[in-house]
Amino acid sequence: MRIIPAIGAVLALSTLLAQAQEYSVKADEPQTGSNLRRSTARINFPPDKTYAELPEADKARLRAVYENMGPDDEPPYPARGYGKLMRSISSAQNSVQIEGVVEMGVIVGADGQADSVKVYQSPDPKTTQVIASVLMLEKYKPALCNAKPCTQEFPFAIRFSLENQQLKTYR
Repeated sequence: MRIIPAIGAVLALSTLLAQAQEYSVKADEPQTGSNLRRSTARINFPPDKTYAELPEADKARLRAVYENMGPDDEPPYPARGYGKLMRSISSAQNSVQIEGVVEMGVIVGADGQADSVKVYQSPDPKTTQVIASVLMLEKYKPALCNAKPCTQEFPFAIRFSLENQQLKTYR
């Protein structure tokens, strides 16, 4: 099992994503009285693409975060892409109404199920519980080590802002 160091992973990821293209995640339904779905989150990966569907440049940015990732290795990734995950977290954020940074690591088993969540930073215990629950319920594409499914950490970092009720990942 290869797990990346938490602080190093988040810093490496922040640096890699600083110049990356930003995508908008739209709400599933428009707000009452509108036909427009509002933007609920901004992320650095195409929201509705699985890992297999990502452009090679995005795959390379993800792989660069992990130490010693070989040519037949792949990192864990949300099975349905980031869009559904971010919509779930946006709904959770609406209920807790917080601001701040959340940094967590999801230990994803070889079966693609979340085994546990490590919390590295969170603004409060309620936020920790809500976001960890969402991450634990998500199904993931398992990591590949030497072309075989293996257990690995999926680093997740997000900044919550009450201004415009938007989330921004730096993952």
